[in-house]
Amino acid sequence: MSVWGLNLKDIYGNALTLTPDMISIVSSGRLTMPSTLQGDGTYGTSITLPGSSSYVESDLGIILFPFILNINVYLHMLNVDGTYRPSWMMNNTYTYYTRNTSTGVLSTWTPDVSSPTNRDSIISIYPVAFWDKMGASTFSSIRLFAAMCYEIYDISATAYLKVYSIGVQGVEKVDYSICTRHYTEI
Repeated sequence: MSVWGLNLKDIYGNALTLTPDMISIVSSGRLTMPSTLQGDGTYGTSITLPGSSSYVESDLGIILFPFILNINVYLHMLNVDGTYRPSWMMNNTYTYYTRNTSTGVLSTWTPDVSSPTNRDSIISIYPVAFWDKMGASTFSSIRLFAAMCYEIYDISATAYLKVYSIGVQGVEKVDYSICTRHYTEI
């Protein structure tokens, strides 16, 4: 007997087939991420959920895949005992943001570029994409967040930070799918 549905597997070999009697895909597609913040200082694209009532988190599922990624770095070649060593540092031609994880509000952050050797160092760069819950526990819409994350050492604050670049300076497009548990059209 064949069972049709969405097959999910993890790296441990565990598998689950999601069938229409378990979940319903209520929205999916490809989105172009905005290059500006929302009016309240948050970021992302909101997808309205079907129906007139709100959903609890456990009744929702999100799959989000970022692509078309843009990064901006400054490469400094450091001469140490006649050997050149590359150092990846922040550049100031993009706009960067820090993010408040409980509210989703982004705040502008400016990298230190005062000299070639006095710049904020980059530790890692990678895309992030997630459902930004912004502290809520029930939902009538889903906020999709996608950006390039720069893990850096902020030389002026002597602290490690995560900063983000958005839109055409970060993640331009995402593929997504939103599903609900046992949803039926009214």
